[in-house]
Amino acid sequence: MIEVTATDLRKDLFNILDRMVETGEDLRVKRKGKNALTLSARVVSSNVIELRAARFDAAMAMGVREDDTDYDPGDITDGAHLDWSPEDNSH
Repeated sequence: MIEVTATDLRKDLFNILDRMVETGEDLRVKRKGKNALTLSARVVSSNVIELRAARFDAAMAMGVREDDTDYDPGDITDGAHLDWSPEDNSH
């Protein structure tokens, strides 16, 4: 496990992250002598990244969903809006 102070992490963030990826070590960050943060070095495999990208591309290819309803979110004449006037507490 890599243990650094918050100051050292700020100074050398990219090198520490590279080390975590290369070695698989976890990171523990201390601030004012106490454990402030622990990061796992779990690396997402490229297969998962490719799967997520494929799902995103498939969803984008479907385009905007067309509904059969004539719903207009700006139309308040349909009675579906709420009245936010204050309650009368004069009794």
